[in-house]
Amino acid sequence: MDTIKKEIIKKIEKYQNIAIFFHEVPDFDTLGSSFAFCDFLKTKFPKKNIKIVGLDILDDSFGKNIFVFPKEHVEHSFLKNAIGVIFDTANNSRVWTIRHTECAELILIDHHPKADSIATKVEWIDSSYSSTCEMVTEFLFDWDEKCISPAIATYLFAGIVTDTGRFRYHNVSSKTFLIASKLIEKKIDIGDIYRNIYSRELEEVKFNAYVFKNIKVYNKYNFAYLIIPKNLFNKFGIKNRSSKVELLSNIKNINVWMSIYYDNSIKRWKGSIRSENLVVNEIVSKYNGGGHKFAAGFILNNLKDHKKLVKDVINYIKIYHNGK
Repeated sequence: MDTIKKEIIKKIEKYQNIAIFFHEVPDFDTLGSSFAFCDFLKTKFPKKNIKIVGLDILDDSFGKNIFVFPKEHVEHSFLKNAIGVIFDTANNSRVWTIRHTECAELILIDHHPKADSIATKVEWIDSSYSSTCEMVTEFLFDWDEKCISPAIATYLFAGIVTDTGRFRYHNVSSKTFLIASKLIEKKIDIGDIYRNIYSRELEEVKFNAYVFKNIKVYNKYNFAYLIIPKNLFNKFGIKNRSSKVELLSNIKNINVWMSIYYDNSIKRWKGSIRSENLVVNEIVSKYNGGGHKFAAGFILNNLKDHKKLVKDVINYIKIYHNGK
């Protein structure tokens, strides 16, 4: 077992209270790693107190029938004597509830390139993994495979499937498939997992239709982007609010795509950018952004700034093509 894993175990064993944190607008990778780690620890250490923080104020729509959110509020008295474990989060400001600051110590497990110093004591950051769930799967199998139940395997498989785009993205390696196969051996229902993740309400289909009708395309540069108006989520009753950038993927001759939406929680415009082969995290670095080479996020102070960003993307594409 790696030194960093041994260090994490040592810290976990030291504390009676363990608090688990995930990122805002949670996806299946951050939820999968959080729920899997929580259930594993409850099995491994039945006398310890383990809680996931912020589920009481999280909309149930994020769970997609895979994750159930208990509405228990975690008190400060619990956190001040706890070690916090943060999953899949590169920035302090993105930790849901921001209550990790109340913990006695912190551990970070993440597959994004390092951004903030969140856990100064113990950080396991490795962007060579496809997902945080892939990291956690490897870790838990190394630690004690007997404690991995079908439910835990389901959480982890859901995170890997979604963060790899159903095993299609650049981040997939032979190790990813090997780890996924170990989870399948735990007798999970793959069909049920896919149905829960990808089934859609009729209103969501109508929302997607609007998106497809309003894509802005620069054919010359193989670039497309979308701005989701402020009131559109409300109009279609969409509770799970995000950039929906995945809707622009797999369009023939579009190699770079981007989506922008208004985040009510921070009162600013947020977005995501993706690419087939162009390094995009560098483009958005001056727009409060960062992330993986081919998948990054950003925050705009106002919507007008998107015009500057679009110009930067196009100029970057030009430089890329001229250099080839």
